[in-house]
Amino acid sequence: MTLLLSLLLHATLAIEPARPYDGVAATPAIDPAIATTAPPVAPATAPTPPVTPVKSDGATTAAAKPPGWRAPDYGLDTTAAPLDTTSAKFTPGKGVSLRSTDGRFVLNLSLRTGFQYTVQQPHDGAPLKHGLELRRLRTVFWGNVFGPHNQYFIQLALAPRELQLRDGTPHSHPAWDVYMQFDHLRDLTLRIGMYRPQYSRERLIQDINPLLVDRSLANAEFNLDRDIGLDLRSEDFLGLGRLRYFAGVFMGEGRNAEGLGDGGLLYTGRIDVLPLGLFDDYDAADLSRAKKLRMSFGAAYAYIDRAHADRGVLGNAPADGGTTDMHNATADALVKFAGLYLEGGWLWRRGTRNPGDAVDDAGDPIPTAAPRNGHGYFAQLGFLLPHTYLEPAVRISQVFAQGSDTALGDSSEVGGGLNYYLAGHNLKLQLDYFRLWKDDALRQGTDQLRVQLQVAF
Repeated sequence: MTLLLSLLLHATLAIEPARPYDGVAATPAIDPAIATTAPPVAPATAPTPPVTPVKSDGATTAAAKPPGWRAPDYGLDTTAAPLDTTSAKFTPGKGVSLRSTDGRFVLNLSLRTGFQYTVQQPHDGAPLKHGLELRRLRTVFWGNVFGPHNQYFIQLALAPRELQLRDGTPHSHPAWDVYMQFDHLRDLTLRIGMYRPQYSRERLIQDINPLLVDRSLANAEFNLDRDIGLDLRSEDFLGLGRLRYFAGVFMGEGRNAEGLGDGGLLYTGRIDVLPLGLFDDYDAADLSRAKKLRMSFGAAYAYIDRAHADRGVLGNAPADGGTTDMHNATADALVKFAGLYLEGGWLWRRGTRNPGDAVDDAGDPIPTAAPRNGHGYFAQLGFLLPHTYLEPAVRISQVFAQGSDTALGDSSEVGGGLNYYLAGHNLKLQLDYFRLWKDDALRQGTDQLRVQLQVAF
């Protein structure tokens, strides 16, 4: 009996699990006499997580695609395109050009600048004024993406006047033009972004190309400047080589607008007729000395619903805080032949005020301001002298008030200048002189002299 109890006790101690001691699990004690020999078992290991590559700057890169993976089909070729190093070039006025080997991607970079000296001598007793300024400083990016029919254009303006710099603080952002254009359909080309609506021809001629140092007095009063919107257009309607059209809708707030508006919009439409065929009719001067007569006629209409500035997208807000519904119209003509350049235009505006509820310091309502109703015209002529790069030019322009209830006054300018084209519009020196006056006060007007050096590369 004693022997049997001893054997049972010995077996229990041999197979009892080890108990923890001070929180650490002890190794089970197994009697060698009853233990069986078993092959060693390798300890289990945790699965290794996938390694994400890391760049030298700490940013992670995308994990490798699994076998058989393919990019989604977007309808466009989105594969990488190598750079065509053999086509890289520099063209005066158009800058540096880079393109992919298949032509799907093109990037052009150009710069332009101009220095202008102005002196004004009033004849009403006011003192002489003069100044030298950086008139323009532009950086332009343009080209196409994902194919030649998807085009982009970006223009940044950095000169003090362009940034509306006052007391060292800019009051305007540097983006002047930012748009995309899709010309897959010749007669239904879409442009969307921020740019100049197709309205008056003189305003649509690029800043680097005006016939004289700056545009006319009538253009300054009646033009429609850059805005955000879209239009449909055709640069060669029906393929006839004689017609263009433009029809657009814009926000009507100008390029410095931000936030949400009140629902008012700017609607524009323009038609160009070129009876003798297409040519560069948005380029002042006949530098190519056209051997055949070239003519272009245009007309446009624009309606602004609830304009917040007294000149549409430009000007000052009416003191009463209201808006203005504006009808605008223009017609113009242009002729080029053998170095001769002739251009003229008429512009008109009629507005109806929507009074605001602004009050003065005493709490009294501010009277409703009158709209700037009126019309104006300009005519200018230039002639590139034979066998030279000199071009004398003259211009007259006037603005007239229309109706008894208008805030617009009469004004006039007459003058001329001389252009010297060292490398076309890409490097030119301009000088002009104008007499400016209000109403009929010609003798109390102002003499203005301007000299400008302009370069584009």
